Amino acid sequence: MVQTSRPRRGPGRPAAGDESVPGLDRLMRQAVEAFAERGYEGVSIRALNAALGMSHTFIADRYGSKERFWRAVVVYAVDRVRGEVAGALADDGRGDAERLAAAVRAFHRQASGSAHFARLVSLEAATDSPRLDFLYGLIEPVNEAVRPLFERLSADGTLRPMPWYVFHFLITGSCGLYGQLPLARRFGRPAGTSREAEADLLAGLVLAACFTGEPPLPREPLPGGSRNR
Repeated sequence: MVQTSRPRRGPGRPAAGDESVPGLDRLMRQAVEAFAERGYEGVSIRALNAALGMSHTFIADRYGSKERFWRAVVVYAVDRVRGEVAGALADDGRGDAERLAAAVRAFHRQASGSAHFARLVSLEAATDSPRLDFLYGLIEPVNEAVRPLFERLSADGTLRPMPWYVFHFLITGSCGLYGQLPLARRFGRPAGTSREAEADLLAGLVLAACFTGEPPLPREPLPGGSRNR
């Protein structure tokens, strides 16, 4: 057992604004990349500490175990995606169709900038495990916010008939592009392609496949960053 002079944290990430680890965002991004490339079982604590450029006791001192560190990394990554999607789903007077379409576009924009997290999710989603249960628990609140919109729009014929789980994979499955850029280049993806434009294109195609008519268009930004109502 590693001895440490300070108390260990419980499961989860360090508190927001914690200054005791300089460059926490950078560390978390590097950790997401390590788990995405080698998988949970393929990464040792020693290798993680080395990849993060920290002392060989950093993870044990701060998180207590690799599992607790993995959970903190996943919470960090999910929070980055969940915030924008939750904002797009806000019940601010828009109709169900517009809110659903905005959430899909927000999800793709976030996923396009989080390619390593998409790969991590793909690895974990292939096997029943406590880690998958933990991951699902983090994303379930967003799913439960989307599902009533999906059900109402399906019932009134705005969306094509499909089971809820198929809708989920139709939305998320196309995000495979973001985590497979080397393969995409072999298919002719040009260097310097705008990820934001690519995400908007994919989201638009997915929405066109889901809606029976034209999906709602995104609102144009107004001066100052707000959007048309």
